Amino acid sequence: MFVHVGGVPGVGKTTVIAKTVKLAQEREIRVEEINGASILCSLAGVDTIVELRALPESVRRGLRPELNRRLYEIDRRDLQTIRLIDGHFVFFETKGKEYGIREIQPWDKEQTIAIAVIVANPRTILNRRLKAVTSRPDRQQDLNFLIREQNMEIQVAGTQAKELDIPICLLSNEDVENLTAPEKLLSFCIDQDDA
Repeated sequence: MFVHVGGVPGVGKTTVIAKTVKLAQEREIRVEEINGASILCSLAGVDTIVELRALPESVRRGLRPELNRRLYEIDRRDLQTIRLIDGHFVFFETKGKEYGIREIQPWDKEQTIAIAVIVANPRTILNRRLKAVTSRPDRQQDLNFLIREQNMEIQVAGTQAKELDIPICLLSNEDVENLTAPEKLLSFCIDQDDA
């Protein structure tokens, strides 16, 4: 079963998910990360994530339905494991002018049990982006854009949770070394799995 974990680039989503999976393994709870980037690369005919990010958002958007179909096939083989999908609810192109919204899939109602959005103070996110600017030049460095980006991510995630009639949780991740967000995400997943 899926828990879609969203959040803007630089919020620490991937780190929180990795720490959540590690905590789950230590407690022998069946939680795993599922990241569709390698599948998207294959679908796009590129070798690296950098090449994928360089493609126009419209091209990447066109590949997402097939990506989602493949992810759900993986999940259907083992419905006992909670799969944390590291993704976004709003996808912006490099210049931030064009964007797409993660579309709800027909099988979301059957296999998605919750949505979580990792959030942080926009200045915290901007500082993280500035530290990684050489490795991630595709991320916007404009604070006003970042605020808009995070607000849209939260809004779309909330709308989709309501439409799917599933719970949503906003998790603050101000300090990536802090275990608070991973602990809360794991507890949230366990609560949804028990429901």
